[in-house]
Amino acid sequence: MQFSWNILSGLLLASACGCAAAQAQQDLQPIRAAALAALQADATAQAMIAPGLRLTACSQPLVAVPSTPAVAEVQCPDTPGWRLYVPVRKPGTRIVRALPDHSDSVADAVTVKRGDPVVLRVSIGGTEVRMGGKALGQASAGGIVNVENDSSHRIIRGRLAADGTVEILN
Repeated sequence: MQFSWNILSGLLLASACGCAAAQAQQDLQPIRAAALAALQADATAQAMIAPGLRLTACSQPLVAVPSTPAVAEVQCPDTPGWRLYVPVRKPGTRIVRALPDHSDSVADAVTVKRGDPVVLRVSIGGTEVRMGGKALGQASAGGIVNVENDSSHRIIRGRLAADGTVEILN
């Protein structure tokens, strides 16, 4: 458990105030819209935010900037405010690779190569956290790859999932 918390330190920068039950919660739709706008994504793109995420309502307009080509940093400029890294999945971003046989069929296998932006994923006690990263090697779905966390710049080992995310190994 200690390893997982070390990975997550600095990643969940949601407001750390003693939030009372009476405080309003931020609607997730404006966060999605800001992330898509920051990455100039079209209507077919999908901003991936956990539906159970609870953030303090922001009284000012959200600020969003690209963190990587596939991750937007969305923040609330209030004090204390919060910051969230939102992975954005754009259709057609998977790398398609030909099968080794001589047929014309193509596998829809997910692969990453060194330098590709990836979404890191870790689950702790029913909570899933996603953050941006960069592949430091090559891997196909199911393979192990080292990645660099965009926020902390730590090197983390993970398994490339079929959906293109990298599941962090403990």
